[in-house]
Amino acid sequence: MSEQLERLLPVLATIPGVSIPVALLQGKYIAASQRKIEQLEQALRYEIALLNQKIEAGKLSLDKEYVKSDSFTANVIQALRAAEIAETEDKLRFIARALAGCSLSFSSPQLDKFQTMRIIEGVSDRELRVFVDYFQILDPIDPYNEMIPVDTQVSVAGLTRQEFLASLLGLQQLGLLSKEPLTARDGEWIDTPHQAGAGFAWKLTVLARQVATLSRVGFEAP
Repeated sequence: MSEQLERLLPVLATIPGVSIPVALLQGKYIAASQRKIEQLEQALRYEIALLNQKIEAGKLSLDKEYVKSDSFTANVIQALRAAEIAETEDKLRFIARALAGCSLSFSSPQLDKFQTMRIIEGVSDRELRVFVDYFQILDPIDPYNEMIPVDTQVSVAGLTRQEFLASLLGLQQLGLLSKEPLTARDGEWIDTPHQAGAGFAWKLTVLARQVATLSRVGFEAP
């Protein structure tokens, strides 16, 4: 078992019921740097402590069977692989938050946690930044039914227009955004120039809802 995995086990054990068999981790090797593992460990310790507080207060529910399963162990391996290619501490914190979220029980329809962690692994740091900030652009009443016209000038601070658009296309490729037909009425709330008539708009997908729910991003954060 790699030193990185061994280092995280005591932190994960602070989740009630978690007991990852060492045998399941034998032969696993993670190439993440020592510095990344330290940052992931610190972030994971914080996120788990926060969730435990909310679980004790009755605000969240622990998935007692899932945290004992091989599936949760697979989530841990996914998180470490995602940490290997994370370029920023923000991405590492996001990974830690999502991994901690894998211990929770969610209402129906159930999240596909393995699929969601796989998508999180593939999200670049810039795409992650745009994904998180994207929620701040949307109508907080119903973000998943809100749409942003493709030709809008809305962007994210610190990114060029081309960088922002490239990130949106990347999020579309990952299945987090889709292009939907747009009418002039759909774009009325956005205070930017928009050509009247038919067009297309970005819309968050069901998979985006899964990622946001697991990582507690946007308007579903408990």
